[in-house]
Amino acid sequence: MTRALIKGGRLDRYVMRLFGLSYLAAFLLVVGLYVIIDSSVNLDEYLTEHADGTMPGMGTIGRYYALHLPFLYLEMSPFVTLVAGLFTAAKMVRHNEVVAALNAGVSSRRLFAPVYLGAVLLAGGMFALREWATEALSRERDVLREYLIEQREEPVLENFWVKDSDRQRVRLEEYRANGPLTGGPEMTGITSMIAVGDAAVAIDAALAHSPELVDGRWRWQLVDGHLTYVDESKRRGERIEVFDHVNVGPDDVEVAWRGRTHPLDLSFAQVRVLLERDPDNLQYRTVRQYHLTFPLAGLLLLLVGMPFLVGQRRGRGVERVGVGVLLCLVYFGTDFVTRTLGLQGLLGPVYAAWFPVVLFGSLGLVLTGSMRS
Repeated sequence: MTRALIKGGRLDRYVMRLFGLSYLAAFLLVVGLYVIIDSSVNLDEYLTEHADGTMPGMGTIGRYYALHLPFLYLEMSPFVTLVAGLFTAAKMVRHNEVVAALNAGVSSRRLFAPVYLGAVLLAGGMFALREWATEALSRERDVLREYLIEQREEPVLENFWVKDSDRQRVRLEEYRANGPLTGGPEMTGITSMIAVGDAAVAIDAALAHSPELVDGRWRWQLVDGHLTYVDESKRRGERIEVFDHVNVGPDDVEVAWRGRTHPLDLSFAQVRVLLERDPDNLQYRTVRQYHLTFPLAGLLLLLVGMPFLVGQRRGRGVERVGVGVLLCLVYFGTDFVTRTLGLQGLLGPVYAAWFPVVLFGSLGLVLTGSMRS
């Protein structure tokens, strides 16, 4: 037994392997069940004939779910981790392996240390997966979702502001990644008020297209563009054909739109860029903290839930597990409320993101400390 208790020894490898298999089963159960339910509910809408007479094929729908799967996993991963941990503990309890370990002088905390370590590693994996999936998959997924639900070939982003690294702003009535005029990025209904020296300058244009990066700044070609100097004594305007006064490119526009409409879909790197351009935005500050705390949810659920299955409390196992799961649901409810208050600016970003972690983390440590030793 001493040799088995070496870190990374036979016992640790056994428990980690069991947790890995349980995690795979939990993933297929939780995420697979969600996909089946979601597709069955929305399949009729996805297969609706479009105005041009075309109809999405099953290949298109399958590709959408394949692209959406990493994001769905990120939403459900804390539940997957909890279910995997409970599966692991239940199997070892059922086969009296926990009792055997206790009789050999191995505490429950030491026995399930590989499970907690696995949750920590999964937390790091969740963070990395969000960064990669947001950059690599989110745009194509959004295009397919727009096609399936809104029956449009391309998302149309409407009525929002974009800031550059100098915190200059431009407002867009509409943005298309593949516009009808050039087939490339197009911004319509542009208005911007910037400072040039001591003067205030207003810029407006019907359309901006064909962006190119010149000497580190984005330059757009304008249609019906005007630049107007405004001061107390005079107002004069002149036609302009190029817009490079606010340094924004296509990616900046799409990230600004996502930050306005779906801030939780941003990656940590994107939130950091948006905060550099708008440091007082409480919504972005809350999302940044949330991206740090949400990966810890799986570990917190294990700390709270597993002691009710393998702890010292008497009573039927189903009742004990039910109490643990209920506490986990309370955690998610608390997390949702504080996060919503933070996004609305009613609660400080740090408190909104970290209060549930500190509260339930402390509770989990107390419960885990009470496990049989």
